[in-house]
Amino acid sequence: MKIEKLQIRNFRNLKKIDYIPSPGLNVLFGKNAQGKTNLLESIFVLATGSSFRNATDSNLVNYEAEGYNIKSLYEKEGRNLEASLSYNKASGYKNALINNKKCTAKHSEKLMVVLFTPDDLFLVKGSPSQRRSFLDFILKQVSPEYVYNHNYYTDILKKRNLLLKKEQTKSKAFQIINDLFIERAIYIVIQRINFINILDDINRSVFQKINGGINKIKLRYALSFTIENDKISVAVLEEGLRKNLQKNMENELLRRKTMVGPHLDDINFYQDGNLARTFASQGQQRNLVISLKLAEMYAYKKIKGTFPVFLLDEVLAELDLTKRDLLLQHLQEAEFQTFLTSVNLDDIDDERTSIFDIKEGRLSRKEQ
Repeated sequence: MKIEKLQIRNFRNLKKIDYIPSPGLNVLFGKNAQGKTNLLESIFVLATGSSFRNATDSNLVNYEAEGYNIKSLYEKEGRNLEASLSYNKASGYKNALINNKKCTAKHSEKLMVVLFTPDDLFLVKGSPSQRRSFLDFILKQVSPEYVYNHNYYTDILKKRNLLLKKEQTKSKAFQIINDLFIERAIYIVIQRINFINILDDINRSVFQKINGGINKIKLRYALSFTIENDKISVAVLEEGLRKNLQKNMENELLRRKTMVGPHLDDINFYQDGNLARTFASQGQQRNLVISLKLAEMYAYKKIKGTFPVFLLDEVLAELDLTKRDLLLQHLQEAEFQTFLTSVNLDDIDDERTSIFDIKEGRLSRKEQ
C-alpha cells in the first residue's frame, strides 16, 4: 500500500498541500511548529477517522476556514484507489468516501497506517492501558472479527459492572451476562496471544538488524488471571477465568467493577531474559519500541498480504548516531512507504530519500 498523491485543504496550518511522495522513504524537514506533524496527522485522520493527538474535528480545521478536506490516491495490491474525508464545522457533518462511495472504518479497501510518535516511547515503561491500546489498534486494522469481538466484550463488560454496582450477582441476568463475558473474553485473549506470538517472532529479527546485533528481545502476553496449565487452549482459559471470577466476587462487589479479564491484561517485554521496563536503560527501551513498530509493519504484511504506510514523527532525535544510521538504512531499503519528520538532515542520503521542506504550512521539494 503506497500513497501516490496527497491533497490537503485547510487542515490545521496546512491550507493547501498537493504532494506527490516517493514510494520509499519520504523525509518531511523543517523547524518545530511548521506543519510536519500536521501532515502526518492528516494521513492518520484519513486512514482512521480520528486524530492521534486526541483532537476533535473542529480543532483540526484551519482558523480561517469552515472545514477541512483530505484526499489521497493510493495503490493497494495493484489496484488504484481514492479516499477522501471532509468535515464541515458549522454542520458537524463528516463525509468519508472510497472511490466516491460512502465508507465506514471497517471498509476493506481503506488506507492503513502504522504510527510512531514520541509518546510511544512509554510503551515499555508506561501503563498497561497503553500496551493494550497498541495491541487493539493493529488488531482492529487487520481483523474485522476482532473489532466485533472487542466491541461485544466492551458492551458485556459495562453490563456486568452495572449489575455489580446494583449488587445483583445472584440474579439470572447476572449468570447470563457472566457466561457471555467469559465467552467473549476468551475470543479476545486467543486473538491477542496469537498476534503477540507473530509479533514476537518478527520483532526478534528486526531488533537484531536495527540494534546492531546487541541484546535479545522477547514478548509475552500477560493474563490478569491465573491458569493451571502452561498450554493455552479455549478450555484452559475458560476454566481459569471462571475460577478467578468466582474467587474475586467479594472483591468485585466491594469495588463494584470486574477485576479480571482482557481489559486488565498486559504485554511483558524482556531483554536478555530480564523485564525491560525494570532492567533496560532508557536508550534500550527506545530501541525496543522502534523495532516493535517496524515489527508491526511486517506482521501486518504477513497477515494481510500488503504493507501499510509507515508514519514516524521525530524518531531520529531520540537515537544515537549508530542506531539512527541503521534505522535510516532499513527504511531506505524497505519495500514499504515511509513518511518521517525531522528537524535535522545530517547524514541523510539525498539520493535514496525524497526530502521536502515544510515552512509555515507550505511544502516544497528540497533542492539537492
